[in-house]
Amino acid sequence: MNSKNRVIQCINGNWYNGEIFEKKTVWLKNGLIHFENRGKVDTIIDLSAKFVIPPFAEAHNHNLESDYKLEERINSYLSNGVFYVKLLSSIKKRITPLMHHYNKYDGLDISMAHAPLTASGGHPIALRKKFLEYGRFKDLFNSIEEIEYHGYVIINDLEDLNKKWDKILSFSPNFIKLNLLYSEEYDERKNDTTFFGKKGLDPKLIPDIVKKAHASNLRVSAHVATAYDFHVAVSSKVDEIAHLPEIHNGKRIDLDDAILAKKNDITVVTTVSLVKKNKGKENYKALIENVSFNLKLLKKVGVKLAIGSDIYTDNSVQEFNFLYELDIFSNQELLKMWTENASNTIFPNRKIGKLKEGFEGSFLVVDKNPLLDIFNINKSIVLKVKEGFILKK
Repeated sequence: MNSKNRVIQCINGNWYNGEIFEKKTVWLKNGLIHFENRGKVDTIIDLSAKFVIPPFAEAHNHNLESDYKLEERINSYLSNGVFYVKLLSSIKKRITPLMHHYNKYDGLDISMAHAPLTASGGHPIALRKKFLEYGRFKDLFNSIEEIEYHGYVIINDLEDLNKKWDKILSFSPNFIKLNLLYSEEYDERKNDTTFFGKKGLDPKLIPDIVKKAHASNLRVSAHVATAYDFHVAVSSKVDEIAHLPEIHNGKRIDLDDAILAKKNDITVVTTVSLVKKNKGKENYKALIENVSFNLKLLKKVGVKLAIGSDIYTDNSVQEFNFLYELDIFSNQELLKMWTENASNTIFPNRKIGKLKEGFEGSFLVVDKNPLLDIFNINKSIVLKVKEGFILKK
């Protein structure tokens, strides 16, 4: 029966209201949550005093544009209760044939930037070139130049921005991604070929890019590497920082920049488990300490944090577990970062991430109270419901 026509009554459940769990009877109709009876009940689900929370989300990944092991990756997301994924770059020609898997009631919902903005020789051009040489773009592109607009867009000045903007929009991005890498060294790296793939946009252009994106009703996500990149991004009023800065470099975020990020309501996506790539290095312990310092600083000033991994083989579970191990956030804070904050930075215009009247009827039922014990909470899922439909995966 179509969700438009059936009413599901959920009884004996403890529903999370953002602070505590409340025992409630909840009705699902038209795929939405209601706290009052909405007509003749077709199905009754007894939740047996278990705990109901919003679905999890993955606020930074790139692993859904290829058909290689795609079903396995989709099943991994859904089986772990991750319903929403933000793809920080994707080649539209590559992902379009796969879109029948996404954005439907019984599948993953994805948001895409497509090609990120960068400078000549900037990230991710080197990565695209490598994949081209590996043959991963066979039958799609024959040269690195052909990949522009699909896998990256070169913006070196305002003339480029204005000239290329309409074509950028023609790819129908859900948001704009821009790349800042070591922007404090922009002038030194600009024409130095030894930094191929290890540089990004001119920091002076970022305010203009943000204004142009906002004028087109598009949010802006900034890839950052350093604390100075973070400074440029928050000063330019981007909407999202795609990485905690200084994961691999070990410098501290400036307090004033953290305060500005809070003031401008900017979401910072964590991606801190990337620090594990430095395991075995002499400074690994210092890098962990610096990651912890920067997370504590952002938490202290009230910056909105969302869980995202940027790990191709993961689905935000590893990122969540690593954040748990760092012992910086309470269970309630971790739950909010993985549900409400991550969902809202992926789909800011949808009523998701909370269990409220009129919100989408998407939730997880777990057999333990995550406010008391959140470790391996994804393994405690006993029921998954998306837009009023019970998921079997």
